Amino acid sequence: MGCDEFTQFGMRNGHVDLIDYDLAVTRQTGAIFDDEQNEWYLPINFYIEDKTRGPIAIERALVVYKRPEPTQVQHEVPQIAIIRDDIDPDTARLYSPTVQYRVPAAGATPISVPCGPFGEPAIGYSSYETKDKEQPYNLTYTIEVWSRYRVPAQTLLQMMMKRFPLRGTMIVTATEEAGRNIKCDRTYLFFQEGIADLTEVNSMVERIPGFALTIRVEAELTLDREPFTVNAFTGTTSGEPIPGTLDFPDGNPDLPPGGLYGNGLPTVRTTLMED
Repeated sequence: MGCDEFTQFGMRNGHVDLIDYDLAVTRQTGAIFDDEQNEWYLPINFYIEDKTRGPIAIERALVVYKRPEPTQVQHEVPQIAIIRDDIDPDTARLYSPTVQYRVPAAGATPISVPCGPFGEPAIGYSSYETKDKEQPYNLTYTIEVWSRYRVPAQTLLQMMMKRFPLRGTMIVTATEEAGRNIKCDRTYLFFQEGIADLTEVNSMVERIPGFALTIRVEAELTLDREPFTVNAFTGTTSGEPIPGTLDFPDGNPDLPPGGLYGNGLPTVRTTLMED
């Protein structure tokens, strides 16, 4: 690994908000967005034998984000309802000095400096943009499945158990940064927390079979979107190779136009004092 790879790492990777995790959980269910109906649904293929109507085909399950007010949820079955329950700080993941990235700042000047024990030329930059790590939180989600019949409800539950296993990962797409058109897919760990039968608590007038699957996502949230810029230590700089610098007799052929040469050494001041 070259010295320039130590001074910069990562990439500008956007921001992650609560709505980004809501969307990631929806996609993790396997749901597809219907542009015409403006809704998410899960393709399924069930046939239920009804004594009066004969075989009934069930081809899709509506996927909704359930709000706290039940009256605002379209209770069409079969249905998968996603609920974000708790947002808990995870201090165990807080104590880390790492940052998200360290990349050349906009308008930074490329500078060639000696690197390594033999003074091999490496290219760095006069300043770097750095963004602090995001804040760790655990997000708890409940995925409810409902159906008119118990067998499809149990099948939907097992489909969700496969999509959200005891330990798994999900892809979260970071929000684009303003003016930079950045999209970045991130991977986050989640755990299955438990399963409950909701059949008895769905309604006082009708019994619709339902189950709830709870997961915990080890997430992080972007609470500070502003990166900061720091100047790099380059030593004395010049437009020409600096005499006395190892392995720079003819300059660095990889230095782009407009770049400078630096010796990477501190300025030493000597003060003469009379007795």
